[in-house]
Amino acid sequence: MTEHQFDEPTIQDLEAQHLAVVREKVAFDAIPQLYDRAYPLIFGALAEAGITPAAAPMGVMHGDMSEGLDLSVAVPVAEPFSGAGEVVGERLPAGRAATLLVRGDFSLLSAAYEHLYGWVMAHGHTPGDVAFEQYLTEPEPGGDPALNETLIAVMLA
Repeated sequence: MTEHQFDEPTIQDLEAQHLAVVREKVAFDAIPQLYDRAYPLIFGALAEAGITPAAAPMGVMHGDMSEGLDLSVAVPVAEPFSGAGEVVGERLPAGRAATLLVRGDFSLLSAAYEHLYGWVMAHGHTPGDVAFEQYLTEPEPGGDPALNETLIAVMLA
């Protein structure tokens, strides 16, 4: 089996982004169930409020990831979201981030994060407390997972 070759990460200055989120601390094996539950709640709350998503859906990871994940399942919105039930407003802060576009199956994301964090450290940067992934293509039932595009990023301290 050959190791996947990732592109060279880049440093970008990102603008702050308002989000509508469902945020929970979850075990790694419970992540798919959180996404499956959260996105219908978020899209339902946005539709009820008459709000259109401003960009592709995301997952935002907060803090130390060694004991599970503090995860915001998120949809970017143009203005602050006041919340509805489990869906609350959150803001991804502006700042410098190391980013990497991952093409292929979601199973590549773990190795892609290792590559990105390794690159950050090797280039003298310090990772911050927030990382995110943005799902630029929507997987389709029976579709080719090799066509997925996911932007991953780690905010820099």
